[in-house]
Amino acid sequence: MTRTTNRERAKRVLSALMDHFEFEKEDAGSAMIDLLANCRHFCDWYGLAHGDLDRVAHSHYLEELAEERHDT
Repeated sequence: MTRTTNRERAKRVLSALMDHFEFEKEDAGSAMIDLLANCRHFCDWYGLAHGDLDRVAHSHYLEELAEERHDT
């Protein structure tokens, strides 16, 4: 089974930004803010605790960084 690289993960976000927002490279921060705000709306809609999910996501992010550093 091939593992997803962090670069591939970042490209998925870029694809989402390009598909759903008026995205210009110079305005990446604004597009990301809109995406993150929309994630909060999604969590509200589905009764999910965004803060809790974000903490878990941050933990996954740190693990993925460590794995990639270990593999290189």
